[in-house]
Amino acid sequence: MSEYLAILALSPAVRYTIRRFWPMKPGQIVRLLIISFFIGAWISSPVPDLSYGDIPFLMESKGDIIANGTSMIATVMTGLLLILLGYALFSSIFQFIFVDYLSSETKQILPSLWARTGMGIRLLGFYLVTIAIIGICALIAVMTIAVPVLSSHPDNPAVLYIALLYALAGLLILIIPVWMLTIITTDFIVPVMIVHTCGIIRGWFILLQEIRGKWDEMGIYLMIKIGLTLMTGIILGILLAGLMEGLGFSLLMMIPGLSSFEEIMSTGFILPFLLMAVISLIVMTPVVTFLRYYALVFLHLLSSDYSLLQDEKSSDERKVTQISYDP
Repeated sequence: MSEYLAILALSPAVRYTIRRFWPMKPGQIVRLLIISFFIGAWISSPVPDLSYGDIPFLMESKGDIIANGTSMIATVMTGLLLILLGYALFSSIFQFIFVDYLSSETKQILPSLWARTGMGIRLLGFYLVTIAIIGICALIAVMTIAVPVLSSHPDNPAVLYIALLYALAGLLILIIPVWMLTIITTDFIVPVMIVHTCGIIRGWFILLQEIRGKWDEMGIYLMIKIGLTLMTGIILGILLAGLMEGLGFSLLMMIPGLSSFEEIMSTGFILPFLLMAVISLIVMTPVVTFLRYYALVFLHLLSSDYSLLQDEKSSDERKVTQISYDP
């Protein structure tokens, strides 16, 4: 039976998710939307939109133009990084709030916000390390893939986009292990940290002890989770592409490097992307809720010591009672 834990966890996760969204409770759905916003469910494209002229070392301008342009870009990037750092901190805290909200009977967010800030800061440290690793992988992809392609046809402007495509494909392959590590940390280490009130490193040691001899189950879980995520992303991408076309915007706008800085900053360009973000948030909130329930049910099936869902705890207590009074 243990060979099918990842599949068995799907049905209870669906049941829990339906219970959260039906019958519709506006207050509960608004809270889930807020949580989903902070954990990033609204982000439809994680790749920054850069154009040829926005990359300082590819600019053909010289002298003061390069200096002024570089200074302006550095200032803007610094401001964006500070904003993203603040968002990343709240996102880390809300990963714990999400588990608290789904696993308890409470209908409040603020109590968990104050209680989980310390754990959120620890999780933020992990995310910063993963971002640094992704940055190193991006540098490797640029130096080993993009630069050779650019050097082979230096006079062909179209080769920039070919090099970008190859570099992004190489980066995707390089970061797959980091992606899996992040999934395991978010789905399992966060609940373990809540149960044991511990840090990430100890949480990993505890989880490794629990899944010893169950690597096949973890592999099946990751395949199902990644498969569902990719399938949802494809469906959402088609929906958003249809929306863009319906609003009269070219799909080329969604491809990094094909939009100028002036176009990005224009109101006519920003509004469709804000609408896309809102639609992504609404569509993805039930999906991320289901996936988090799936993780919690799967963790319970791995070890009842980490059962955070009330119904699963009650089920275990009934089983213990029946065994105790069984003649």
